[in-house]
Amino acid sequence: MKRYLAGSLAIAAIAVTQMSFVPPAFAQSDEAIEAARRVNISGRQRMLSQRISKAACFLNTGTETTGAPNQLADAVALFETSLQALLHGDENIGIGPEKNPPIRKSLLGVADDWEGFSGYLQEALERGNVASPTLAAIDKSGLKLLADMNSTVNQIAHIYGDALPDMPLMLSLTIDLAGRQRMFTQKAAKEFCLIDAGVDVEENRTRLAKTTQLFTTTLGALQNGMSGIVMAAPNDEIRAQLELVFDAWEAPKAALESAAAGNPITAAQRNVVANDMEQVLFLMNKAVGMYEGAIPAS
Repeated sequence: MKRYLAGSLAIAAIAVTQMSFVPPAFAQSDEAIEAARRVNISGRQRMLSQRISKAACFLNTGTETTGAPNQLADAVALFETSLQALLHGDENIGIGPEKNPPIRKSLLGVADDWEGFSGYLQEALERGNVASPTLAAIDKSGLKLLADMNSTVNQIAHIYGDALPDMPLMLSLTIDLAGRQRMFTQKAAKEFCLIDAGVDVEENRTRLAKTTQLFTTTLGALQNGMSGIVMAAPNDEIRAQLELVFDAWEAPKAALESAAAGNPITAAQRNVVANDMEQVLFLMNKAVGMYEGAIPAS
């Protein structure tokens, strides 16, 4: 698998964006900044697990995407490098090796999942297509990776939120939930594509309805707050960014809800889900980065 990762010479715009972080707006402790980045990066891994499965599905159906011709290879490469950074540190993105034993154990479990998941991707990366039986296996393995990565992110958010006085637990959990939104964009697009591909259609309609509703509900909570769970947008900049996400979400949401309800999928809906969802992801990722600047000054 390593040689396929090395073959991705140019990381697409989305991958570059996902590696970027918004500089803090004011003085904060190095520990709090690093903690926020860990939550951000680990949360992004959830998104990448579903982005990979989605890209594999688009290869199966022949759905055209704009702006990311090497989307699958780039997502695979970014997951791999990010996992290594979370475990061993990466000074380029401002995090050191993970020293907390329970978190390291969880990350090593994710590494085991990744080894199995990435093994299914060899054919797709070599040949540029995915057979339907392989697609079903990729989805199943990707959902296992997502579940274990999600547990790891929650662990990171709680442990660092509890341990650092200037990284409030509520903010840490809010960054976690905001980061989860990135995953929902890719999971919803994947479920839409699997319906289109005829893979576990009824199950994926049920999943798609839930994923779409979760994104909508969580976006509202991020904008307005939810007592004891999510803080409302902590500043005008984040509030305005979440409004952009809300506006961009409307067209994909309509297409997703239609597919979940069992209606025939149109070419226009394929285009919206394959391409407009990239803008939702881009805007949501930018919002997540903004939360790093919302850590209270120590």
